[in-house]
Amino acid sequence: MERDLFLPIKTYFENFGYVCDGEVKGIDLYMENGEKNVAVELKQTLDFKSVQQAALRQKITDIVYIGIFKPKDLYSSAFKDKLYLLKRLGIGLIVVTKRGQTVEIVSEPIVTELSSFQKRNVGKRKALSEEFHKRKTKNNIGGVNGTKLITGYREDALLVLDALIALAGEGSSRKVREVSGVANATRIMYQNYYGWFCNVSTGYYKVTETGRNALEEFSGVIAALKGRG
Repeated sequence: MERDLFLPIKTYFENFGYVCDGEVKGIDLYMENGEKNVAVELKQTLDFKSVQQAALRQKITDIVYIGIFKPKDLYSSAFKDKLYLLKRLGIGLIVVTKRGQTVEIVSEPIVTELSSFQKRNVGKRKALSEEFHKRKTKNNIGGVNGTKLITGYREDALLVLDALIALAGEGSSRKVREVSGVANATRIMYQNYYGWFCNVSTGYYKVTETGRNALEEFSGVIAALKGRG
């Protein structure tokens, strides 16, 4: 229960000189220390509703925390994404262990500037732009799940597949590279990520049945890649 979070967090802040009380104008745990006032919203889980409520408390208090029981996925990438949002908003996070009632400040209520995160993700930003510019067709529909995305890699693989078909379904990697115009054609056939190719012998490949099916499935994409769409 959320009420089980109240006492350990209240005691924690009282040890730092805060005077605390519960349910003050709808705030689960309200406290003051001199002229500084703090609000703590006690929640079962860290979700959008709890973040929204905490953000609204920032209108009337200097510092806002969300208090939750320590989740099992605290150190997961998914939970770190939630912490990112809190850091951008300047909302702190307190976790309490259910058994020992130990209180831990996981994230301080300090606004972290966006530039700080952007500096840490320069590589991902570069990869994002590279993938965008590598895609020649750009016909994917956003917001759709369960569909096969036409990535830059898939486009290259389709050109390699089409080239191998043009060579009567089999041929040397050198010849496929020349016909397809794809510099990494050999690596694509060797990795065989989609199961379209079969390595017959060193540097020699042929199209699989899966590859032939893909040729029909992505015929429109191949036509667009070759300038016929």
